Amino acid sequence: MTSFELSPIQKRTLAAAVTLLAAVFVLSVVGLALYWIARFLQYFSNVLMPLAVAAIVALVIRPYYDLLLSWTGRRPVIAVLLVYLTFILPIIAFSWFFGALIVKEFASLAEQISHLFHRGWAFVQTQWPQWQAQLQDYDWASQLRELLEERADLLSHAAMSFFSTSVSMGATVFHFITGLVGWIIFPIYLAFFLAAPTISRDRIEELLPFFRAGTRKDIVYLGTEFVNILVSFFRGQLIVALLQGLLYAVGFSLIGLEYGFILGLVLGLLNIIPYLGSILGLVIMVPLGLFQPGGGVLLASGAVAVFTVVQLIESYFLTPRIMGDRTGLHPLAIIVAIFFWGTAFGGIWGMILAIPLTAFGVVFWRLLKEKYIPELV
Repeated sequence: MTSFELSPIQKRTLAAAVTLLAAVFVLSVVGLALYWIARFLQYFSNVLMPLAVAAIVALVIRPYYDLLLSWTGRRPVIAVLLVYLTFILPIIAFSWFFGALIVKEFASLAEQISHLFHRGWAFVQTQWPQWQAQLQDYDWASQLRELLEERADLLSHAAMSFFSTSVSMGATVFHFITGLVGWIIFPIYLAFFLAAPTISRDRIEELLPFFRAGTRKDIVYLGTEFVNILVSFFRGQLIVALLQGLLYAVGFSLIGLEYGFILGLVLGLLNIIPYLGSILGLVIMVPLGLFQPGGGVLLASGAVAVFTVVQLIESYFLTPRIMGDRTGLHPLAIIVAIFFWGTAFGGIWGMILAIPLTAFGVVFWRLLKEKYIPELV
């Protein structure tokens, strides 16, 4: 009986084929898991979003809570209350300091909307006699009656569509109410996560007895790296976004842009999702500078100049000093990641977590390449 022996080249080829098939299988499983996770997050987003935000906020401010906990003699309730007070008091002070300006701008915006509404209503009242005469001349009533008789089936279908839309709107309202309730109890979530004891790496490994010791260490390492990336990113990005918002607000106010202060703050805070506030700002501020009373090309150019200066300050001073190179991602990779994860997770979830997830993917790939993927060629 002859034995079948593979040559070295055939062995490498077979190993490569088996590895490729295994990689395709793993990627298929991961893709399917991501699909169902995205569906789950979309369906329960109103319930899970406050919980996830509370967990992230607790991770971000954990060192501050631990400091207060040591000051209060290890009393979690008092430490949590101090956290709330130290966050609420600056908000009150900020509202007191900038409240008059913000209220003035909101009042001006409301007055502009009211003015536009009255102008539209006056136009309708002016044109109504002419429209009424045209309706009588062309006998629109009888034509409308004939059209309704001819399109009875279409109207029935439209009524059914309206009913289904109403049911869908009812479900939307229900989801909105559940989401609102979730945000109302957000402080309870935050207090729970702050007061929860930190789980050690050894304890996490004990919860994974069905893996080998080396695999358990790798899983704990990946989980720790993901939490570290998440915390460092949100801590740095929040500080950068707040400073950007103040710079935008001051810059827009100095050039005389209407509602510039409040819109600048909002656009800066939106930069918690990288580049989102800047992109929306250009879309909003340039037309506002062109078409506001007394505005024009000069004011719009001033708005563009403010954006340019703030972006330069953020890129060359704020981000390097505050964030450093914590994610190690190229700006183009960041933009692609935002669109990819935003699409994968259905909007805001993916956009917020795009950078941490991508950075975690890089760490995961490095671990696979170093420990689990053998050299094939």
